[in-house]
Amino acid sequence: MIVNVIATGSSGNLYELLDSKGNSIILEAGMPRTTFTKFREGEIPPEMCIITHAHGDHSYYANNYEMICPVHRWEPYAISENFKAFGYKVEHGGVLNYAYLIKLIQDDQFLFFATDLEYEDESFKPIWADLKRLEVNRFLIECNYNGYLYSLATDEQKIGCDRHFSDNDLVRFLRGAGATAPKVITVHGSDRLSADTYTQKYVGAKFPSGTIRVSTGAKNGVKNIFKI
Repeated sequence: MIVNVIATGSSGNLYELLDSKGNSIILEAGMPRTTFTKFREGEIPPEMCIITHAHGDHSYYANNYEMICPVHRWEPYAISENFKAFGYKVEHGGVLNYAYLIKLIQDDQFLFFATDLEYEDESFKPIWADLKRLEVNRFLIECNYNGYLYSLATDEQKIGCDRHFSDNDLVRFLRGAGATAPKVITVHGSDRLSADTYTQKYVGAKFPSGTIRVSTGAKNGVKNIFKI
């Protein structure tokens, strides 16, 4: 599968997921369709757009995408011809928010997608059970900040962090999912309290058989594409 990280972070989120046949879906709608058109990787129209929650950096341009495909706004299920997505409610400051287990039907592969979520063991139990049962090892998942920088930050800099995943939260989540050799793309890094190189080394050291990569979104006209 191919994950095209067009934009990620508090200024806007937009991701494109493609299977081996070139079929695709859009994840999030925090950037306009013109941005998608400029940086898209797929050559055929996307089958659907899935949006996790109502915050503007994830949903503001939802109406743009209704012109090209069905849009699913924070719904528990989303199905198209070549993709199935099952949603799990996750905590994010009281806002209705879903993480999604997405099946690429043609490839018989799964991707777990989660962003803007708080670490909460009880809500993760059904997610972990499914990830273990299906032996899911591909993750497009938030790593918003790292614990070391957080420990040095001011109270003002820490505002909002408790509604997001840290590097330690990500490690705990992957372990709870039974992942031993996960293929991970991290998203939604903070401009204030994250360091991409540190994140990759720190999380990678916890999973030496895995592959940990940090996304930044398209920069200076260059796409941010991952094959996992």
